[in-house]
Formats: sequence, C-alpha cells, structure tokens
Amino acid sequence: MWLLMACCVVTACGGDDGINEGGKQQVEDQDEDDTKATLDESYEYKLPVIFHVIYKDANDASQYIPSARLQQLLTYVNMIYSGGLFGESENVNVKFVAATYDEKGNKLDTPGVEYVKWNGTYPISPLKFMGDNSGKYVSYLWDPNEYINVMMYNFADGGDSDEGTVLGISHMPYTIVGSTALEGLETTKAKNIQKRQLKYPHCVSINSLYANKNGNGGYYESDRYANSNHEATYISPFDVVVTLSHELGHYLGLFHAFSEHKVENADGTTTTDTSEGCYDTDYCEDTPSYNRTEYMEYIEYYMKSHSTPRLQNVLLRTPCEGDNYLSANIMDYSYTLGYKISAQQKARIRNVMYYSPLIPGPKKNGANTRAAGYEAEGKLDLKPIVIK
Repeated sequence: MWLLMACCVVTACGGDDGINEGGKQQVEDQDEDDTKATLDESYEYKLPVIFHVIYKDANDASQYIPSARLQQLLTYVNMIYSGGLFGESENVNVKFVAATYDEKGNKLDTPGVEYVKWNGTYPISPLKFMGDNSGKYVSYLWDPNEYINVMMYNFADGGDSDEGTVLGISHMPYTIVGSTALEGLETTKAKNIQKRQLKYPHCVSINSLYANKNGNGGYYESDRYANSNHEATYISPFDVVVTLSHELGHYLGLFHAFSEHKVENADGTTTTDTSEGCYDTDYCEDTPSYNRTEYMEYIEYYMKSHSTPRLQNVLLRTPCEGDNYLSANIMDYSYTLGYKISAQQKARIRNVMYYSPLIPGPKKNGANTRAAGYEAEGKLDLKPIVIK
C-alpha cells in the first residue's frame, strides 16, 4: 500500500478577434469546423489549445514555463481523456492539440504557446482576472470559438485561500436555449458569440507556481504518466496534470463530484461553494456525491493523528447514498487519484462540444458559424460561471 508523504491541501480547480470588418480573415481550420464527417460518438474532436504564459520576470522558472513542459502537459492530459490507462474510465474521444497558427493565420514559432509580459501587479488574483467584466482583459484571448485559452500565471498569495491552495480556475460553458440545453449551465439564445462581444476573458487559468519543477527537482505530478505500465508509486496533491484535466472538465461542462451550490455575486458572476448537506449536484447520477465539509474535517483530524498517512485512508469517501469508495474522478478535489471520467460526464462533454458556443470544433446546430448570425451587434450581457 502506498504511503502519502504530503500535507493536506484542497486542490482547486484558473481586442482583435481575427475578423476584418469587410469579411472573415482566412485562417487555418485547426479545429475542423468545416468537416463533412458525421458528428457522433465515433468522431474525435481536436480542440486547439493556446497557453498564454503571463510573466513578470522571464528569468523566473515558475513564471516563464518552458514550451516543452506545456507540450508534455497536453500529452498527459490526453492520456486521462482517452480513458483506461490508469483505471476504468471513459474515452471521451477528444484530443487537446497545441495550436499551430494564431487567430490571424500566422504560423506559430512555438506551437501552443505565447509569452506575454505583464505590466500590472504580479502575481495576479485569478478571481479578479476571471471575474473582470470591464473588457480590459478580453484582448488577452484568442478567438474562443477556435481555441481553448489557458492562462498560465502565478496566483496571488501563492493561490492560498480559506479553502486551501487554488491551483486552477475556469469559466463554465453556455448552453443554447432549446431541446439540447444542458442542465446546470447558463443559457443563451446566441448561437454565434464573437470575441468582440465579450466583456470578460472566457478561459481557463492555471497557477504556474505548480507547472514547473519543485524544490526537489521533480514535477508536481504523479509518476504514472511517464511509467511504461502507467502505474503510480506516488501521487501529488498538487498534480498539475490533474488540475488542467479538472479545469478543462469545467470548461467543457462538468461540475464537482461533491455537494455544492451556486453563489450569485455582486459583480455579476456566479461561483460555487461547498454545501453543508449531502446532495447530488453535478447532474451525473453515475458519480457518487459526498459531503465535502465532513470529509475535510476528517482529513484534518486524520493528518494530525497520523505521522505517515496511508493513501487509501485519504482517498476514502462516504457518499450520500451507497457504499464507501476511493476517489478517482477528475472532478473531485484532493486527495484523489484524478483519472476517472464517467459515462454521464462524457455525455455532458460531448453535448457541449456538439452544441455550445465559444467552444472550438464542428457543431450539430451550426453554432459559431456565420450562418448562425449575430444575436446582437454590441457587447453581450452574459452571466459567466467561474468555478475553482
């Protein structure tokens, strides 16, 4: 049985739109918008990812993450989403690929990465960045209909919060009003939302403090990704691969696999918070829910009373209904093995890829296309869900 030699933390899930006024800028179809293939479960989505590495000091390795490391992270995330390598899990049939062209059609010298010098206060508050509705951060985005934007920067206060260490944060997608609308998501009538219509930076943010090497010269991740048999001899509560997989899960429509509720904020955003009771709140019946508050009380007691905590004991969950189980779902917080995607979670992700605006890839309903038309010419008053 593995021994877990780590302290208890809560893993948290972090201008120009390339179109001329006279018509559409010709760009590479990296996300296969124009495919003639049948869009069913056999179709493999290819979602271009652009990492915006936001730094203050290019000589600081925790800020200026090497491009090779970011490519490696995408490879490992794809292992999780392909299913079955680390344990029983669904194959979502999606591949996250490093973008090879920018939104204006220029070939990138470094696929999937751009480095952005930050002139403001650094480190950056992820909630202030993600929740800003003034439009000042939208210019950092590449067209969200063509790319998944992942912002990499040092989180203010190291990411420490009352809930633990924040490793990542994401916006949830929108679902279009109608028969294919997905429960739990904010609805919109707009099928074609352009970047110029956004007031906030629709993206994922990752705490880059945990993306590069740690003080021991290794990475904040399990060794299962690099091991030929994909078995782990240890896990890390700061595993950046699990963090990125978790945040991409949010971005593609998944909620946490524990009891939580939505909170309406004064700035117009919606966030989530853990619930005191025990409820199934992720809209997936095949992911057992549990009372996160009670679990954290148990972990605090367990860590204080055990000098060498055992992995199975910290993975143990008591669900709202049914038998105890060991946590493995990517939408749980630590401690978790963080590799499992259930059938109903897969169905939610596929629904978002098939029908939601601001998500790359071909759509069954014509979303993101010129044929869909604009619902409004000016800025849209959207209600983003920001979730850790």
